Parts: sequence; C-alpha cells; structure tokens
Amino acid sequence: MIQVHSTILLLLICLFLWGCGGDDRSGTEVGDQRNFSEEAAGKLPLLSHFLKLHPDRVILKYAEADLDDDGRKDIIVIYRADGEKNQMSVIRNVVAAPVETNPLPAPISDQMIQFRNIDDTPPLEFILQGRKGAKVGYAIFRIEEGVLVDLFGDGMEDCC
Repeated sequence: MIQVHSTILLLLICLFLWGCGGDDRSGTEVGDQRNFSEEAAGKLPLLSHFLKLHPDRVILKYAEADLDDDGRKDIIVIYRADGEKNQMSVIRNVVAAPVETNPLPAPISDQMIQFRNIDDTPPLEFILQGRKGAKVGYAIFRIEEGVLVDLFGDGMEDCC
C-alpha cells in the first residue's frame, strides 16, 4: 500500500513539474476540457441533463470520458455556484438515467482538466487545475462507488 502511494506521489510530482514547463502555444486551449456553448448542450445529452437539473447555474467548462469504467462516456461539468465560487460535479451515464455525483469546489479561472490513468487500473482518474488570482492549485480525482473523491492535491483550497 505504501509503495502504491509512493508511486502515485512520484507521478504527481512529475505531472506538476511537467505542467510548470513553458508552453509556446499561446492562445491555444490545453487539456481535455471544452468551453461551454449552447451548441454543445444540444449535442450532448448529459450536458442537457445538467442544465435541466440546474437551470440557474452557468456552465464554464466540461469534459467527456468514461470515468466509471462502464463503457459509456460521463461528463465533468465546472460551473459557477454563486458569486465568486465555482463547483464541479460529474454526470454519470448510468443505464436507467443520468446520475450526478457530489459537487466539489473548482478553481475560479484557467480551469484545465486532464484525463490520466495514474495507477493503470480502472476507474480513470482526472486532474483538475486552475487558479484564483495568483494562487494556483491542482487535485486528482476519481469516482469511487458513485462518489467523486479527491485523491490528492495541492493549493486547491486557495484557488477554489
């Protein structure tokens, strides 16, 4: 168990250092997330489902992947919760009907989602990073038994 945690910690440090490197693609979107649009909501049933559940929420970003290893794409939604607070939840593509996970705090700006199979076993993990002013943070999440779980992170309490 300690070796698994050490391996994950080493991978996280490598990912963090990789993320701090220069990027000469100024103006180009980096990561697996997409900016929200009405067109996307019309094409993606899970995004439409979120809007029906939360008509008062403003969606900022979203990303699609099979996060619970059931062969169907789920969707991560980052949205304005109120005032200066953002949240994130996942709409799982369950056979009977879409199911929303628990909401968790999300960065205020520059949100980036990257899908990574960190431990080489299902389910798929994802990294969320972003900032609030000059404060930067990131965290690694996965879905465990239908719950969105924060596995590890740094600085998220300052940027969310």
